[in-house]
Amino acid sequence: MTIALEELEGADRIVEVERILEKLKHDTVPQWDGNTDSIIRWLSKVNDLASYSPAVNQQLGSIVPRRLQGKAEVWYFSIPLGKHRKLEESWDQLRQEIMEYYMNQTWVDRTKKRARDTQYREAGHAKETPSDYFIVRKKDLLTAVFQMEDSEIIQDVMDSAPRNWHT
Repeated sequence: MTIALEELEGADRIVEVERILEKLKHDTVPQWDGNTDSIIRWLSKVNDLASYSPAVNQQLGSIVPRRLQGKAEVWYFSIPLGKHRKLEESWDQLRQEIMEYYMNQTWVDRTKKRARDTQYREAGHAKETPSDYFIVRKKDLLTAVFQMEDSEIIQDVMDSAPRNWHT
């Protein structure tokens, strides 16, 4: 039986947070190369780590920059050093800066178009399963750029689904 961090109090909570921090090695944090096609999934993974505790969120602020590669690394280290210190105070602050730079209006417009145009088993995805289509490709795009209820997401998926999916 595991106990959620939120259920622990006092010294038990401190010990558990320290255990998590000790385990939070640099290679636990996913790398990212600045490819905006993968930013949604990457942000989700880092957000998941950050949700463990405020201490983990804070530590990610200084770990994530060292996990950036390629264009993302070049971008980050072009930011003035004084601003680095502020951004590295927490994942929340760093994430906001990353989103402002990479998820700009051009990205939003392009991603909206991709979300609307993505089709089940389109060219390059001939062998995808319904789960792959929905979880890996369609849902991330829709939720990143549209404020949609679950029922709206389902309707959007069904609108472009093969006939045999309809009941």
